[in-house]
Amino acid sequence: MSAEPDFYYFHKPNGPRPVKERVEFLPVQEFLADEPACKAFWNLLVTQFNTRSKFLAIWPGVRYVALHRNPAGAADGFLLVTCPVNWQIDYVVVDPESRGRGIAAALVAETLNRAYEHRAPYVMLTSKASLRPMYEAGGFTVVPVA
Repeated sequence: MSAEPDFYYFHKPNGPRPVKERVEFLPVQEFLADEPACKAFWNLLVTQFNTRSKFLAIWPGVRYVALHRNPAGAADGFLLVTCPVNWQIDYVVVDPESRGRGIAAALVAETLNRAYEHRAPYVMLTSKASLRPMYEAGGFTVVPVA
């Protein structure tokens, strides 16, 4: 069985988008001050991704964290943003018990709103082909690879 291919996505922020779930958008320093959220993120990272070395490589460039909390207040959805000029979305992850409620889409929409506010020229991400419908619904287009 072959691995699912990665697609490269591109979005040019062009205005505010509706966000259906409450999302906090934090500078990384603020996120790091929330120890329970950091622990929840790390637990999801190590159980949902097999990319610890990639995470360690991108972490120094992370500037923002989009964060969703469940009704009890526990962090259950995360999105990392690196943004030297253009914004790169990395590690969109939602706790398995919270999936199917639109949390990932809300994290992405809030991030696009903030990119628009910060006048980021564009937002990029790499993700599995199976997530294409969610990203295209959020305004992303697939970048053709030659």
